[in-house]
Amino acid sequence: MKKYIPAFFVCIVCVLIYALFFHQLLFQQKSFDFKRRPPGEAFLYDYANILEDVDEYSNNYLKGIKDRYEIEAVIVSIPSLDNIRTVEETAVEILNNWKIGKDYNGRGIVLFFAEKEKEIKLEVSYELEDVFTDIFCGFVEDKQLRPYFLGGKLGIGLLAVMEEIENRAQIKHQDDYTGEIISVLDDTLLSGGAGAKRKLLEFEKETVESSGALFPAGKTPAQGWETLISSWRKKARDPNLGIYTEITRLAYRDYQNLPDSRYNEDVKTYSRKSFEVIQNENYAVIFFGNKKGWENSPFLFCKTSAGWQFDIVHQRKYIRMGPNPKWGIERADYPYVDLLSKCPYWVGQDIPLEESDIYKISDDKKTAAHIKQLEKEHKANPDNIDILIELGRQYTITSLGLKSIVLLKKAKQLNPQNPLPYKYLAIRYVDSTYQYDKAIEEMKVYVKLKPDDLFGRNFLGYLYFCKKNYKQAIKKFKKAIRLKEDNCYACCKLSRSYGLLHLNESLDGVDLPDNDYKRLSVEMYKKAQSTLTQDKRRIKWLKSWLKRKRLL
Repeated sequence: MKKYIPAFFVCIVCVLIYALFFHQLLFQQKSFDFKRRPPGEAFLYDYANILEDVDEYSNNYLKGIKDRYEIEAVIVSIPSLDNIRTVEETAVEILNNWKIGKDYNGRGIVLFFAEKEKEIKLEVSYELEDVFTDIFCGFVEDKQLRPYFLGGKLGIGLLAVMEEIENRAQIKHQDDYTGEIISVLDDTLLSGGAGAKRKLLEFEKETVESSGALFPAGKTPAQGWETLISSWRKKARDPNLGIYTEITRLAYRDYQNLPDSRYNEDVKTYSRKSFEVIQNENYAVIFFGNKKGWENSPFLFCKTSAGWQFDIVHQRKYIRMGPNPKWGIERADYPYVDLLSKCPYWVGQDIPLEESDIYKISDDKKTAAHIKQLEKEHKANPDNIDILIELGRQYTITSLGLKSIVLLKKAKQLNPQNPLPYKYLAIRYVDSTYQYDKAIEEMKVYVKLKPDDLFGRNFLGYLYFCKKNYKQAIKKFKKAIRLKEDNCYACCKLSRSYGLLHLNESLDGVDLPDNDYKRLSVEMYKKAQSTLTQDKRRIKWLKSWLKRKRLL
């Protein structure tokens, strides 16, 4: 989902090479053709490299729209139109010539972007126009593209547009609507004019007034929640609100250009919504019930010296939106996990982080100050590899957007033998968008450079586990246990891996109730119980899973 200025002449040469290369690549080679779709099943054609850091996630997300709603949606970006045609003509040509949606009763969508011209066109097929109206398309482009473009994160904006499209894809798929219903929905959108083409250079930045003192930390979690809603009602674009933790304030620097419609939607959704506060001494959850719908996912608050404040780090890391309307919380080791026990859960973010790489509320102010100092140093010394790695690391562990990827990739180029950029790139790829294939490639290099590193072996095993490549996962976890016998994490994951291999064989029609996989699964569970530094919460989860799957 989304910067560096070398010497002037080097910059000019690079730009010329870039332009010549892509002109040949796009218009003289077969990699891009307005008349024919490239072979193979893909949904992202990112010739301008706008989404290169989230390409795995993008393709998976768009494939999900096709599988769930029988609507074929593609994103296409090119470096330039070269004054040959307009963005509207190009989008129409791609939709028609590539036959987008042909195999789905003509239900196709193209989100097309020309980098040089900074123009975007959302083109929908005739079969979808009754639901994906010009008013709707224009609204979602303004809502998502405007803030992300002005914040320098256009790629994430393109994906955000597709997430908005999924909302109406559900309506079309359910086929339970009338023209009047769609008109009512459109009337609620502050579209600023119909039409689905946007010239991004016409977007203007918002005026941001200092208003932090007007929205202080709450004396209670409920008061903090009401203050957060009040900030939306007043459209407070100041990132330095008292209701935010220091790291949250750094995160909200990227959201100072949100359109009024974003605030209006949030106020409409939450201002009268009933909620329950689930809390302990230092942490609290604003809980709306275990109900489907993204709007029912919880909000996280923490107690600091200022009072109860909104905690965006844990919110981003562990409150996850799946295919709309599904959401869930990550089951991992973090302060809110027990408070979220009423929620549906996933296990896609259970990274075995080292202690030094875990964000702590108690260190929030110190960490924020450290990041700001690093940003100043990076601005003065953009090629200093130590600064690149440390700032990239801090951005990664505090979930401050995808900008960490840019820094870490540059550090990797400057010194390919330094293992740290590979480590934190892998963490970021999973933390941001569940890009396991990308993470595996980074961790393979990291483990090669640091073969005796426990984190590397644990994490690589976990990545294969998430890809359902359980035999590879087992190999990596076994190596992790050889490095450290007292490894509760690896034992628990090994138990699950063996158990899933047993269950998969059973699903394939092989009835082996007492086979080795089942036996090994139970053995590893018992070994996890016997570790000296056992993780009691993780063992409890594992025991529950084993019993539920009738393995124990």
